[in-house]
Amino acid sequence: MTNAELVRAACQVVWTNGEVDRAGEFYAEDFHANYPMTDWGSGLAGVRQLATSVRVGFPDYRERIDELIDAGDNIIVRLTIKGTHTGPLPGLAATGKTVEFNDVTICRVENGKIVEQRGLTDYLSLYMQLGLVELPAAQAKSE
Repeated sequence: MTNAELVRAACQVVWTNGEVDRAGEFYAEDFHANYPMTDWGSGLAGVRQLATSVRVGFPDYRERIDELIDAGDNIIVRLTIKGTHTGPLPGLAATGKTVEFNDVTICRVENGKIVEQRGLTDYLSLYMQLGLVELPAAQAKSE
């Protein structure tokens, strides 16, 4: 399996299908993540914990790869993430709202496993859709 195929499969199997028990097929034991505002925990156990907790809040969580750039050991992925918030999240009861937001991820692959993942998630769009954040109304320009 190529590095790009590995990352595609991880997105599908672990994240979209929710087959958390298969995370070890894709992620290294000493996996490390760097995402502002997202606690991935530590190692492969952290991947499993995060994937499980995502499914608690969004049982129908799914990822769609919109763009994938193969840069050898680094695979860059632009995702659209969708789900319905029917379960609790830390500090937030279920809202029943369906959300769609973007994420950009860079996965580093070594020896056929994802060893590092870093990226940015569009939390502003997510929080607005959940009703946690509201942007101020645009002020009309005076003429």
